[in-house]
Amino acid sequence: MSESWTSRHFSLANPRDDGSTDLPRLLRRMADEIERLDLDPMDILDLTIAQEITEDGPWWSASLYWSPDADEADPSQP
Repeated sequence: MSESWTSRHFSLANPRDDGSTDLPRLLRRMADEIERLDLDPMDILDLTIAQEITEDGPWWSASLYWSPDADEADPSQP
C-alpha cells in the first residue's frame, strides 16, 4: 500500500535589471511571501537558493517547498 504525499512550491527572483544581485532583498521578499501565505514553519520542507551568473553579477532565485494542511492536500477527499 502506498500513500500519496502532496507538496506545493513557488519560486521568486529579483528583476534582472533591478536588484538581481541583491540576495538580502530576495530573502526579505521570500519571508514576506511566507507571512502572506501564513505558512506554519513546521510545514516548510525545503528552501533552495540558486544563482545564475550574468554579465552584471549573480542573479539570485529562491524556491520554497511546503506541505499543505491535510484539509488542503486533496480537495476531492471528504
